[in-house]
Amino acid sequence: MKQIKKWTTALTAGGVLLLSLNSTTQAHWLFKDIDRVAWAQDSIIHAYQMNVIDGIADQEFAPQSQVTWAQFIKMAVMTDNPAFTAGGAGSGSWWQPYFAEAQQTKGFIDGSVKKENMNKPISRLELARIVSRMIDPSLRSKPVDDKTAADVSRKNGILQGRTDTDLALDPYLTRAEAAVIIDRLFEKNGSYGQRHDMLLVKAENGKFILNGLAVGQAADEVHALLGKPFATGQDEADGNPQEIYKNFVVTYYEGKASRITFKAADDDLLKAKKDLSGAAVFRNADTSFYYFPASGELLTATDSTVYVRKDNKNFPSYVQGGELKAVNEAAKAYQQQVQ
Repeated sequence: MKQIKKWTTALTAGGVLLLSLNSTTQAHWLFKDIDRVAWAQDSIIHAYQMNVIDGIADQEFAPQSQVTWAQFIKMAVMTDNPAFTAGGAGSGSWWQPYFAEAQQTKGFIDGSVKKENMNKPISRLELARIVSRMIDPSLRSKPVDDKTAADVSRKNGILQGRTDTDLALDPYLTRAEAAVIIDRLFEKNGSYGQRHDMLLVKAENGKFILNGLAVGQAADEVHALLGKPFATGQDEADGNPQEIYKNFVVTYYEGKASRITFKAADDDLLKAKKDLSGAAVFRNADTSFYYFPASGELLTATDSTVYVRKDNKNFPSYVQGGELKAVNEAAKAYQQQVQ
């Protein structure tokens, strides 16, 4: 989980602690407790990758826990604009910038919403009011009656019932349900761009290619493949500019892609089962490395990310020091060469 955490925004920044459930099934690569909510699993991953919702702890999501008003208002703001930055809340609560954006700027909540309710659970009906305003600009900043809220949310495919006959407006919203609603809103507003949900990795002419992306591509070439990013930032390690997509993070140096990260696991890559022509494959306890000695390109597979970059000249010393185990013949040949 360590690699993916640097690109996420913590939903629980306000210190709200939620209880988690222990899964009785095989743990998922991202959160170990979401296998029992198969209907929401993909949406949870998508919402997480879009920086809108986070786990409550490392590999724990707590899908059945309730969502507070403050948490869903933040989700609404971030779903409308994933690049929104709250800045400092000063001496106030962490949710105040999101509340102000939702009420004063966007009109997603009206004047009847009280700040003293922000840490209380939000019902599915109140969620429907917010969603209806997000979908229909004519409803913004106005009171929305129960029927209108339900009809707009349902007819636009955002809110469904907990059963075929019950829209279940009275119960409180769960985190799993919130993730599904966020996912549907993103689909509707078109923020996902090119999806590329499945990772396609090739090795051609001594270079790694991830879904058509390669180190050395200019930004306009990346945009042609992924669309425009939903957010930009700086790499934490060296301050280089980054573009953030639903499931890719692209870091640039001197205007060209220097590191390309896919924000998900690939089990075959992680277990060193992929045959990438010409790559020397090494493993340590929890990571696999695919290396082109001639060009110095390195693809790394962890439990939560796959990324490719130019080696920083340290990789040969790791091989020489014995920290890595050679997996294929190309790796054994390279190991002999450096030793």
